[in-house]
Amino acid sequence: MRVARTWTGTVLLMALCTFGVAQSISGPSLGFVSDEQGTTIWPLLGILGASVPGQPLALPESIAKASISPQHDYAVAIAAASGQPVIIRLDPSNISMGPLPGVRLNPGLIAISPTGSAVALYGRESNTLQVVSGLPGEPQIAHEFNTSGLGGDVRNVAVSDDASMALVTAGSDSPTLWLLNANGSTSPVSVIQPSHVAFIARRSDAVIADDATQEVFLLQGLDGNPVRSPGIVLRESGRPFSAVNASSDGRWIFVAQEDSPDITVVNLESRATAMVSCHCKPTTIFPLKGTSVFRLNGLSNGPISVLDASSSSPRTLIIPVDPNLVAGHREQ
Repeated sequence: MRVARTWTGTVLLMALCTFGVAQSISGPSLGFVSDEQGTTIWPLLGILGASVPGQPLALPESIAKASISPQHDYAVAIAAASGQPVIIRLDPSNISMGPLPGVRLNPGLIAISPTGSAVALYGRESNTLQVVSGLPGEPQIAHEFNTSGLGGDVRNVAVSDDASMALVTAGSDSPTLWLLNANGSTSPVSVIQPSHVAFIARRSDAVIADDATQEVFLLQGLDGNPVRSPGIVLRESGRPFSAVNASSDGRWIFVAQEDSPDITVVNLESRATAMVSCHCKPTTIFPLKGTSVFRLNGLSNGPISVLDASSSSPRTLIIPVDPNLVAGHREQ
């Protein structure tokens, strides 16, 4: 009966979108998703178990590299014509877009903190990482870091919610992980082959994945004397990691590996581990609206898979995608 209700709700939503009724993003929503290039943003209409992408947002000008806040209340993107970073307010009743003050043009990377209160923007030509605090209401430049001494181009960035720290992966052949602190200090983090990092919401702790040792571990107290907690090792498959993230309360971490359909769910308090199959190849573990609900892939490779870890028995669900709706767009 539950399956029948879910399917009925999904079919109804698909019909509404197909006939053009669901053009508004008012009502229930799981948030937003962008295409691979960040040029288009779609709302995810409906509720968990009965949701579909709606019509793409009509923005006043073309954008690129859109990065959506984990709270789904705004996105940071680049205005395609000028290279100016902009903030897009994802208010269902009033979608608006304006310049992000004080930031350099054409950043190569955009990374938003776990609660969306800070964003880091990296410019390859200037070797500068700018950290903006006060988002979304009062954005202002909090810090600037020169990254030229990190041993190569910056590949990945994670920023803390208080905007006081950034974790930066630099270099390609032998990547290194660096901690950049608001006091101006730069220090290496002991990891052999860092692939993915994620701060925990409202904390100075981060989850780090090391492809060389096939280990994911928690580094606590990055604002003082960092302590490395025992990690989890996933050596059976030998696959590189494709994504890591943590629950908003910091009690759980979620790990995906390349070409594996399984999500590893770890309770950091009890060390209990569970495996959940998504019948997909996860490329991200990105929060949607709700408690411990995550998007596992995008629009380009079939239905969107969702991890619901809000209960003691994590499960995965599907958001069906109409290929006609996303034709010409690709998303990671």
